[in-house]
Amino acid sequence: MKPNIDAIIFDIDGVLVGNEAFTEATCRTVASILLESKNMKVTVTPETISAIKSIPGFNNDWDTSYALVDLLGRNFSPSAFAENISPLTDAVRNSRLYKRIKTRFQSIYVGKTYDGCIANESLLIDKTLLADLKESYRLGIATGRPKNEAIFSLTRLGITPTYIPMDYIVALEDTVNGKPAPDPLLEASRRMNASYPVYIGDTINDVIAAKAADMPSIYVGNEKVGDNQIPTINNLKEVI
Repeated sequence: MKPNIDAIIFDIDGVLVGNEAFTEATCRTVASILLESKNMKVTVTPETISAIKSIPGFNNDWDTSYALVDLLGRNFSPSAFAENISPLTDAVRNSRLYKRIKTRFQSIYVGKTYDGCIANESLLIDKTLLADLKESYRLGIATGRPKNEAIFSLTRLGITPTYIPMDYIVALEDTVNGKPAPDPLLEASRRMNASYPVYIGDTINDVIAAKAADMPSIYVGNEKVGDNQIPTINNLKEVI
């Protein structure tokens, strides 16, 4: 870490907020679509999802769900995912199947009035740590979530506006390109007027985006990726 770090930009899922809701929504979406379209009964596990998310270009959960429907529908095992899938094109995202998967995912994750899986998300970071960090750094967000969903979870869990201002939240709609492109991180840095920010994430896409933005990265997890690694977000003070 540079000694003059003046801002911390967080990813949300798997960093500040538990990703169990996204995992459940992905599992249920993929299983239901494959049963309806191919009469295939599949069990999607967190490990299956991680196999997709370890591939650069699959930061978005709609993309992840589509990729799993495609790959599992063709009977590929997780060990063969990387060599049989490419980042999705705009044409794919405009396809009938993609839109069907996206709609199904949203109905499970968000529900009708934010009463879906999103209502059960848990806070990962200790608020005492957030309070300490706020004393020394500007705190912001760069996420692939839609803005309304990000704000719902951050406010429900007491992160925004107490620790992270609304103006410092960069979400899906705020940039043309999402991670692993650097655009969300650069936009967050611009809004925060940060000179030396650090980005904290939990996927390879977060690390790639930070490198492209010329920011140091801290990876939450046990893999040796990023400039620094911590097992949980609450170990942050060990490296910052």
